[in-house]
Amino acid sequence: MRSKTPSSDRSDLLSLALASVAALIAVTCAAGTASFPGAAPPADARPGVAAVPSAPSTSSAAPSAAANGAPPPTPADAGSPRAAGLSLPHFAAEIAELERHERKSPVRLVWLGDSHTAADFYTHAVRRPLQAQFGNGGPGFVQLGVEPYRHALLKVARQGQWRREPASPAGSMKQLDGVFGLGGQRAVPTSLDAKVSVEGLKGSSAGKTRFTLMYRAEPGDRLRVSFRGGTTSERADAKAGRAVGQLRHLELVADAGATLDVGVEAGAPQLFGVLVESVAPGIVLDTLGINGARVATPLAWNEAEWRQALAERAPALVVIVYGTNEAASTLPSARYEKHLNDLVGRVRAAAPNADCLIVGPPDMATLAGGSAPRVLEFDSTAKGAAVKLGCGFFSAFDAMGGEGSFARWAKEKPPLAAPDRIHLAPGGYEKLGQALYAALLGALPPRPE
Repeated sequence: MRSKTPSSDRSDLLSLALASVAALIAVTCAAGTASFPGAAPPADARPGVAAVPSAPSTSSAAPSAAANGAPPPTPADAGSPRAAGLSLPHFAAEIAELERHERKSPVRLVWLGDSHTAADFYTHAVRRPLQAQFGNGGPGFVQLGVEPYRHALLKVARQGQWRREPASPAGSMKQLDGVFGLGGQRAVPTSLDAKVSVEGLKGSSAGKTRFTLMYRAEPGDRLRVSFRGGTTSERADAKAGRAVGQLRHLELVADAGATLDVGVEAGAPQLFGVLVESVAPGIVLDTLGINGARVATPLAWNEAEWRQALAERAPALVVIVYGTNEAASTLPSARYEKHLNDLVGRVRAAAPNADCLIVGPPDMATLAGGSAPRVLEFDSTAKGAAVKLGCGFFSAFDAMGGEGSFARWAKEKPPLAAPDRIHLAPGGYEKLGQALYAALLGALPPRPE
């Protein structure tokens, strides 16, 4: 039976503001109280607490597991039996097609979440062993022109001046025209020397790699798209590529590890990211995390456009990982449940054949070292919503070890949890991701002996 600590401890757990400390990027779970009406300011807000280390702001590279205190990757044992677990029939069926070499397209997982997702430690701890066991389908979705940003399989950089739209992407109210693509953000160049690049690191994809640039251009707007060291160069304008809603999709193919360069030739075309996938089928996991996001965040985007963007991905599984910012605020858990219901409804409208998996928030600690009481409440709410909606459910709280686990993880050597009592260290995300990976394997039928 879970017990609750006094509710007076809530105030010290409200979201922290996004900040930087020296060379560390502070990946936090708040975008300021203005984005979330009704939330009280933190009682002991400590701007500058570094939650998750990342690359310098000019690029986004993948540090080694050892450098971040994470245990070395453990390759999945392809011959190990699979225990019964989650019920994810569509995901299981597509994996089976991969194993029988019957698929011509990737098996895609689309992962929506907050800062626990955005840094791509948690997600990559799931992506890496899935790709090792079932095939490397490539990095998937990559945000362009936005900082801070990190992807575990790529080095992403920008030059010149760019404007992020919306300025506060974690908001839960409609902003601008609401058209922000798959990832909920777009980048607009504000100088003629504006340029972005995406470099595939070793092992980022297998063989030939398809790059699909997603952008929006008015007449007179032009982008130059090329691969460094190669001969392929194309112009992206208001008519190039394929129309997907209000956006254009321009597809190019290069060798694995190629560096994509996108420069501005004229005007101010808007960039919504690039999809990077191996031409050969395998596993692709799209990391769609926004610092400070709540379940209500994607609900504030243009519904028709986002549904079309998700439908284009044709995912086998959509993973919904929110709850920390809600638990760290005054939002009633009933509103959280309604937002989950609404988001799953949009997902199913866009991808009716995809399975859904709701993941509860990880533990957070009070000043006294106990579990924040609203984490327990929101974990239970997420589980109840998953049951009602017919989605799978994974409790990050239970996977960490239940009550008081954050404090215990913070005392590990090296620490698995960050000093802010909210985020995990990279090694903690690795451990949590390994548990979720094991749960996904449990959704697959046993292999014949």
